[in-house]
Amino acid sequence: MNGAPRTPAQGWVFKLIIINVVVFFVQMLTMSYQYAYSIDGAGGQTPVLSYYLGLIPALVIESGYIWQVFTYMFLHNPFGFAHIFFNMYALLIFGIPIEQAWGPRRFLLYYLFCGTGAGISIFVINLFTQGGAFAIPTIGASGAVFGVLLAFGVLYPDSEILIFFVLPVKAKYLVVMYGLLELYMELFGGESDISHIGHLGGLAFGLVYFYFFKKGTITFKSGMLKARIEKKTGEYANTLKSGRIFDDRDLVRRSAILARLHEGGIDALGDDDIQYVKYLMIMHGEREITCEEKYSPEGRGCKECADSDECFVHEVRRYVKN
Repeated sequence: MNGAPRTPAQGWVFKLIIINVVVFFVQMLTMSYQYAYSIDGAGGQTPVLSYYLGLIPALVIESGYIWQVFTYMFLHNPFGFAHIFFNMYALLIFGIPIEQAWGPRRFLLYYLFCGTGAGISIFVINLFTQGGAFAIPTIGASGAVFGVLLAFGVLYPDSEILIFFVLPVKAKYLVVMYGLLELYMELFGGESDISHIGHLGGLAFGLVYFYFFKKGTITFKSGMLKARIEKKTGEYANTLKSGRIFDDRDLVRRSAILARLHEGGIDALGDDDIQYVKYLMIMHGEREITCEEKYSPEGRGCKECADSDECFVHEVRRYVKN
C-alpha cells in the first residue's frame, strides 16, 4: 500500500494550501510593518515577513539566514490575490492525483525537495550574477508547484489539460512547453518580477528526483505506471514468497486489487483501494467497456484500449461503478 489518504482533505495538498493561505493573511495583517534595509547600496523597504522569511541571497551570505531557501516558498505577494491563487490552484489540481498515487509522506518530501531546490537555484544563480534578486526578497511556491507539474506530466503524460480553459494539451507536452518558455524568459526576457530561475529550479530538481531516486526512470510513462501486473492470486503470492523486489509499490497494489476483485468483487476492497481506483478512472475517462477480450497484464492493450493501463482501468470497471 502507498498509504494514500482516505479523502483528499486529509492529505498534504490541502494542508499545504491551508498553511500558505494562513501565512498570506498574516502577511496582509503585518504589511504595514516595513523593514528598511540596505545591502551593498541596494535595498529599500520591504514587509518584515518578506525580509526575514523571503529569500534574499545577500542576507543568506552576510547574516547567515540560510532558512530562507526553505521558508520563501510559503510567502506570496500580499498586495494581490493572483499570485497565491494560481499557485494554490495548480497545487490542488495537479497535487491531489500525485498524492493519491504516492501517499502523503512521499508527496510532501517531493514538494519540499523541489521548493527548496528552487530556492537553492535562485540563491546560487544570483550569487554568481549579482542580479536584481540578489538584494531583494523572492517569495512564492511557484518552484515547488513547477516540480509538482513535472511529476504530473511523468505520471499522467496523456491526460489533457485545458490551457486558458479552452485549448486541450497533453500533460507531457505542457511540461516541455513550460520548461522551454521559462528558459527563454530567463535568457532573453530581461528584468522581471517573476523568478523564472525559480521555476526552472523546481523543474530541474524534479528531474533530479526522478533520475536518482527512481533509478534512472525519467522516461514518460503511459498512465501512472508501465509495469507487469500479476493477474492471479497464486502468482502474486508466489512472487512475494520468492522475495522478488518490485521497483514500484503501485505494481504490488494493482496486483492485489485485481486479485481481491476477482475473488470477492467490490466488497473485497478497502476504502483506500476504492479511492485509488477512482482516481485512475478519472485520469482515463469514462468510456464504457465494449471489448469482450480477456484482460492480459502481459499485453500492451487490446484493440479497444490505447495501452495496458487503460485495460487495467476497464477491468476494474467491471466491478466498480462510479
